[in-house]
Amino acid sequence: MMDHARYRMLIGADPHSSDPQLREHRESCQECHLYTERLLRFESRLERALRVDVPAKRHRAASWRWMAMAASVLLGVAVAAGIWLVLPGASLAADVVAHMREEPQAWRRTDVAVPEAELNEVLRESKLRVSAAAGIVSYANSCTFRGHRVPHLVVQTPSGPVTVMVLVHESVSRLTQFDEQGYRGTIVPMPGHGSMAVLLQDPGEEQARDLQRIAAQVRDSIVWTR
Repeated sequence: MMDHARYRMLIGADPHSSDPQLREHRESCQECHLYTERLLRFESRLERALRVDVPAKRHRAASWRWMAMAASVLLGVAVAAGIWLVLPGASLAADVVAHMREEPQAWRRTDVAVPEAELNEVLRESKLRVSAAAGIVSYANSCTFRGHRVPHLVVQTPSGPVTVMVLVHESVSRLTQFDEQGYRGTIVPMPGHGSMAVLLQDPGEEQARDLQRIAAQVRDSIVWTR
């Protein structure tokens, strides 16, 4: 079965491809369907930006001005409409934040841990477990994210409840930090195991500065069972 990363790599090379495997994945995956629509809109804007009439040769100076204007428009379109294509970490962060907003009940402070059997059931599909070094795991749910089931956990820390999503199907090349819609977060690469998103909700500056330490603590508590 084709995954998101392969689909987006292939469709990025040819947004108009009629490959039946690409079509099948797109029809079964709402996120990739929307991704393709954005890609096609971006391509259309680039095409319109390049469609500039060049004046007659006797107006060579004017011609250069037109070419400069076309280049300017092209750059503007690329920045405004295409930045999400070259910043996959930013796109992933936006999707993580959107998911967080769907489960506000997970953010409550508590000292009651999820039963171990329930936690292990949530983690089993991703072939991992979490040691006690992570802290109190007060919430555990298996959520659908970008077409895959992923663990969504909340760990209680002195900085407040911290949400953790282990994204075994989402690889990133480098650590990405983000701050949007009231959430501070970081996406941490885990070579060979995808990535991990760690978020705080409405943190103060002191709590926000603690985010990297918390992410490292949770990452180090993960034990892979495969």
